[in-house]
Amino acid sequence: MTSNSSIVGIGNDIIEVQRVRKSVERYGERLLDKLLTPREKSYCLEFRDPTVRIAGRFAAKEAVVKALGCGFGENAAWLDIEILNDADGKPEVYLAASLAQRFNNPKMLISISHCKLFATAVAIRL
Repeated sequence: MTSNSSIVGIGNDIIEVQRVRKSVERYGERLLDKLLTPREKSYCLEFRDPTVRIAGRFAAKEAVVKALGCGFGENAAWLDIEILNDADGKPEVYLAASLAQRFNNPKMLISISHCKLFATAVAIRL
């Protein structure tokens, strides 16, 4: 980050992993396809217990829309935001062109953490 960068927005979210697990058990692929892009879904399903990664992506996307100041609905959809890891495992935010344009192509930083019980994320909009 350069010295002339300033924080425009910040968002955070926390979710219970068990809540996500119950939703995935109830709604299955339909829910995953609503929340996750194909690449996110592929990443999460690589793990023995994908639910903690799914919960992490959920929290990250919630944090991103909070940092943008818009929430989900009319201004943003779940699939407008993609959270992918770089080669070193660091999560990065990719916004759909329409969403990026609506918010003047923001630079976003994201951090995701999870344990057995919770997943949490913080997003910073520069």
